[in-house]
Amino acid sequence: MAKQDINNEKERAEKRRRRFWNACQIILRGWLLRKFRFEYDENFKPEDIDGPLLVAINHTCAYDPLFIGAVFRNKPLTFIASEHIVRSKWGKLLDKYTWLIPHRKGAKGSRTALVALKRIKKGESIFLAVEGEQTWNGRPLPVMPFTGKLVRGSGATLVTYVIEGGYLSAPRWAFGTRRGRVCGHPAGIYGPEVLKEKSDEEVEQLIAKDLNFDTWEWQKSIPGGPQSYKSRKGNADGLERSLFGCPECGALGTLRSDRDDIKCSCGFSVRMADTGFFEEQAPFETVCEWEEFDKKRLAEVMEEMSGKSGEHKLFSDDDINLYTIQEEHNDEIAASGRLMLKCVDGDFILSIGDKSFLLSDISEMTLLLARHIVFCDKTGYYELRSIKRSRTNLRKYVIARNLIKE
Repeated sequence: MAKQDINNEKERAEKRRRRFWNACQIILRGWLLRKFRFEYDENFKPEDIDGPLLVAINHTCAYDPLFIGAVFRNKPLTFIASEHIVRSKWGKLLDKYTWLIPHRKGAKGSRTALVALKRIKKGESIFLAVEGEQTWNGRPLPVMPFTGKLVRGSGATLVTYVIEGGYLSAPRWAFGTRRGRVCGHPAGIYGPEVLKEKSDEEVEQLIAKDLNFDTWEWQKSIPGGPQSYKSRKGNADGLERSLFGCPECGALGTLRSDRDDIKCSCGFSVRMADTGFFEEQAPFETVCEWEEFDKKRLAEVMEEMSGKSGEHKLFSDDDINLYTIQEEHNDEIAASGRLMLKCVDGDFILSIGDKSFLLSDISEMTLLLARHIVFCDKTGYYELRSIKRSRTNLRKYVIARNLIKE
């Protein structure tokens, strides 16, 4: 293709994407305001900031890109998005009509940072969820590696932007949204000359400080008491996709949600209120406190198993598919059936069908939304996927792998 033809195609693609961006503003803004009662600081005008921007947010829920898109309506953004989105049924459409930089979660992020730098040098503004994934428990996550290097090397203005109430409106583990209020406001604006005077680590510390939003402290600080986020399907519906340990009997993987309640097969049951807190008689006040119990309990069981000879099953789940992820955003099914984590003579092994992976050999592993695990080892890049609407808790496998690495 001639150089002029390439330039013409790039111009057409740019116009097509800007038309789509403007159309989304008309269609989605009103929907966001109604569905989430979304409020933001209208005195903040990102279009008045010269040059490209790097927009760093606290990642509260799956709707964060829409909230940010509404705020930056006059400053179109390029989104660093999980690579699995490009492989989804909407992938080709999104790639054609939006600005995307696919990122392979569960793999090293240096390549993504290099692509982002090139795009910023071309004048594009970048949306970056610096924590790498949505919060599971309403508290912030660590800033991803390479963030400081990307921000300092980009020459762009850094905008840190805080979203309040997103986690309670659409918890990562839930099957639906809740009726409540979501707010957004900028925490800081830093020009490239300020950022260059700092080290990579100092920039990451700055971002972490600005985006250090704790849902539970925020709820307790609201005058008149915590806000209500009511779900028609039940406040605890889907919570077993996040929590897996019973504080009564100590069993793992026996929890099930029933509208506002989370229950164990042993008879243990607690109720979640509209505010996201558990009711007073519960052993924990918040999801994050229960999560800490889960991690400690799982570590105890794994330590006990690792000292035994022979084969011992830790937990398993049915109806799981394993895919190999190839270049050009293609995937191919490699195995299906029961996913199991077992301990064999002290080694923890993840197995499905005829495929087995030594947990200690998995270099990177993360969960996408609630039903996709992506990971890599020396043999390749893979995805574990539960069936649609599944209540399977895949998170316990990721936590187990992290405990092995620790």
